[in-house]
This record gives sequence, C-alpha cells and structure tokens, in this order.
Amino acid sequence: MRPSDQEVTKFSRRHAVWSALSSFLTAKLAWRTKTGLAVEIAAAVPPRHLTPEAQKAILTGLNWLASQQSPDGGFGKGQSYARNVGVCALCGMAYLSQGWRGSFHSRIMECTKYLLTHAQPGGFIVEEEVVTHAPLYGHGFATLYLGQVYGEDKRGEVRDALKRAVALIVGLQNQEGAWRYSSFPGDEDVSVTTCQMMALLSARQAGIAVPRATITRCVDFLRRCQNADGGFRYRLIDPPESLFPRSAAAVATLHAAGLHNHDSVLRGRKYLETSATPTISPVHDAEYYYYGRFYATHAAWQAGGTCWDRWYPAVRDELLQRQVSAGNWQDPNVGAEYATAMALVILQFPYVRIPIFLA
Repeated sequence: MRPSDQEVTKFSRRHAVWSALSSFLTAKLAWRTKTGLAVEIAAAVPPRHLTPEAQKAILTGLNWLASQQSPDGGFGKGQSYARNVGVCALCGMAYLSQGWRGSFHSRIMECTKYLLTHAQPGGFIVEEEVVTHAPLYGHGFATLYLGQVYGEDKRGEVRDALKRAVALIVGLQNQEGAWRYSSFPGDEDVSVTTCQMMALLSARQAGIAVPRATITRCVDFLRRCQNADGGFRYRLIDPPESLFPRSAAAVATLHAAGLHNHDSVLRGRKYLETSATPTISPVHDAEYYYYGRFYATHAAWQAGGTCWDRWYPAVRDELLQRQVSAGNWQDPNVGAEYATAMALVILQFPYVRIPIFLA
C-alpha cells in the first residue's frame, strides 16, 4: 500500500525551526531562527549524556580531522577513497555539528569549496578519478551536506549546485521508486536508496523543490523491502534477510520522510532494539560498522525517550574506546577520515545543530 500524501511530511525551514525550539525547551540546546541564522544558546550544563570525556574526544577528533584537510578542502591521499566527495561531505557534517559560526567555520567553507569545485554542469558531484564502485553514494552525501549548508550559506553557486544535484537524483529514480549502482534492471537497493532519499529531504528542508511523487515512490519502495521481523532486505529480488546497518538506514529515512509513528517505523525500531546494542553487538568489527552506528544513532534520536537513553551512552562509550591516541578513528576499508567523521557526527548528536537530524 502506498502512503498517503498526509503521511509524507512537508519539510520547510519552519519545521526545522520549531523542531529545534522544542528540543531547546526540553534540553537547553541550540535552535535556529526563521532567517536560518544559527543562534547559540549557552547552557548551564552540557547536553544530557555528553560527558567531559566525550567532549574532549570530540575536540581531539575535530582537530585531527582539520590537520588532514588538504588546501583545496578535500581529504585523503593514498587509500581507495582518497579525494572522495562523500568523505569530504561527512567531514563537513562533523564540523557543522559544532555550529555554523563555530570554531571550524573556515573548515566548513573549505569543504563546501571542494564540493562546488567537483559539481559538474549535469549535476553530478564526483571526484576527478573515481575508484569506488558506487559514486552515487558520494553524490548523495555531498547533496545532503550542501542542503544543510544552504540553510546558512545563501550564495547562488551553492543553490545552483544543489538544484542540479537534486535534479540528477530525481532523474535517476527508477520505476521501482529507488536508486541503484548501475543500469541493470532490478539492481536497486535499500542502501543507495536511503542515501539519495536523505539527500533529497535535506535539499527540500532547505527550500529546494523536490517532487512529492519522488518521495512517495521511494517510501513505497522501502516499505516493500521490509521483512516480517521488522528489518529490511537489501533488494526486492533478494531473500528476506534483515541486517542491522541497512535496517537502521531505512528506519531513519522513513521517519525523516514523515512516517513518524507509522507501523513500518515502529516495527523497524523494534527490530533495531532486539537485534543489536553497541556493547553486545556481534557486528562490532563488521565492514559497515560506522555506517550502521551512524544511522542507528539517528533512529534512536528520532525515537527519543528510553530508546535514546539506552543507545547513546552505549555507543558513546564504545566509540571512546575505539579512538586512537592521535585523536582519530580507524576503518580499514574507507579510511581514517571517513571513520573519524562518522564517529564525530555520532558523538555530537546531542548538540542538535544539524537540521536534518531534527526531522
């Protein structure tokens, strides 16, 4: 069954304003004005669950990340994902978590410059030499980042690159309502689709037009990929095997699309709660460790209450244990910049400074 138009939220800057204001009233955090200007509200105490140890780890990690940024704003020199636009976008999100006018504002601007430099006339945001098998991931994260930046940086070049990037994503949606690595029929999958969907929602939140039909068809695809246990399969043509990382991505995305208390989201949350926690997870060193933790933290934040109180302290402590002495985190597949950016975004959720995480 397709979701009704009422189930799909109309995102706007006002939605982000009032969501953030609500968070401030309950947690004394930060909010954004109707003009999009970031307003830092000094709290008497740090946000709940954000310990002094975590704050120190965050600052150390951000400083390490800054030391790795190249003069052109990109990241990485040797590994497979060197100069990847998606990694740069995630690093920018880590900086943004400190606030638009925070200590890392110049680093945010450098990330934006790098992504704009690699925004092609046809809309594709991609590095010069593509060595990964799925550059649409990088494009999706880059678009998500630019959507969040455009809420503050109203330059025409940001708007134009963002509009072209959105048009590319919309145009690539297939008949199933999803996205894929290649043009092979039936190859669309939950992972790539959630990445593109979050990018579209980010742009829409910033005021860029996104067709309602595109959102509705994507929601329909994700719901059809949900299994009986509440988790999500990789592709419609695959056996109904649920895995934690992609299920977390699907739950967070469906919620962000407006299905806050829909049965698919509630069943998905139940699957996440019963399949793994940071301290007992059987996938502690899995290939998609940071990817899964990133989306699971987003999903836990959306759920709030006891779900958040249970999840965040556990993932916080786990990440603190994994941080190396230099201040970064490691990932053997994508690289340290990626792992560090992901860990920093996760740890900084309580600051509530990125509007897409309020959706």
